[in-house]
Amino acid sequence: MTLPHQNEESIPLIVCEDDRELRTILVAGLPHFGIEPRGVPDGKALDEALLTRRPTVVILDIGLPGEDGLSIARRLRSGGGTPMGIIMLTAHGALEDRLQGLKDGADVYFVKPVDLRELAFAVRNLHRRVSLPPETEVPEGGYTLDVLHSILGLPSGARVPLTATELRILQALALHPGVVVERVALLQHLHQPMDLAALQRLETQISRLRSKIRQIPGAEPLPLHARQGVGYAFLADLRMQP
Repeated sequence: MTLPHQNEESIPLIVCEDDRELRTILVAGLPHFGIEPRGVPDGKALDEALLTRRPTVVILDIGLPGEDGLSIARRLRSGGGTPMGIIMLTAHGALEDRLQGLKDGADVYFVKPVDLRELAFAVRNLHRRVSLPPETEVPEGGYTLDVLHSILGLPSGARVPLTATELRILQALALHPGVVVERVALLQHLHQPMDLAALQRLETQISRLRSKIRQIPGAEPLPLHARQGVGYAFLADLRMQP
């Protein structure tokens, strides 16, 4: 995974995390990915920071002292103003916790410990999304997912027919660009049980999809990243077409 080009736009970000060690790691590490983070320890400090700096993305820990991250996310969403991406960063990994975080306004939900590269990709993707003016067309040349006809469009212009399972996998990944989607979430999207046989079938389906793309003349390898034992991420723009 490569770092962004030096000429890429620098992204303003606020990290609201009460764990001083983790906050220091994020504030020190994210600039390597073209991100300008500022760290604050709680909701009060976040509000003060927002008076002088309006970031496009905020990272919120849920277990903050005083007002928790869920309450802050609801408040930021109800306040209107400039669009803002919200990433939840928390130790709570249960499905109910993740769903509650998304319900309260999070765009992306990460469970600690988090890979810094994955977090940076999520920040950059959210920044692009919230920075687009209304009704802005996404540039041509990326990946497209034609849901109606079950076809994956490649940057080269090739159109690849998909099986029903391949389509559903890519749909789930397209909803979380650049972010690892856990295997349990993918299996739920496929209406499959969470057991060893289902996990093996999922890995086989993804392997076959990669192989299908490799067989197309001139096609680049599918940017489908596996995080061992966790899940998968699509590390490129993937636009869904109804």
